[in-house]
Amino acid sequence: MDRIRVELFAGARESMKLESIDIELQLPATVHQLKEAIAIQFETLRPFVEFGRIAIHHEFVEDSNVIDSILAQTVIALIPPVSGG
Repeated sequence: MDRIRVELFAGARESMKLESIDIELQLPATVHQLKEAIAIQFETLRPFVEFGRIAIHHEFVEDSNVIDSILAQTVIALIPPVSGG
């Protein structure tokens, strides 16, 4: 298993009272599998995972994208839905 650090923002950060979480996931894995692992390992984050997006190196990625490996400098973030005008 690989350990993946996921940065949290907005409501996800507030609900966990943490800036980031570590997820155990066997790589390679899809972004969808990462989202499932987050929801399973951190039930409180399930609503944020269902409606939020994952960003890798500050760019949104699709659920079908494959994560082959994680380097120490890899930035992965869970971005909750944003509303406003």
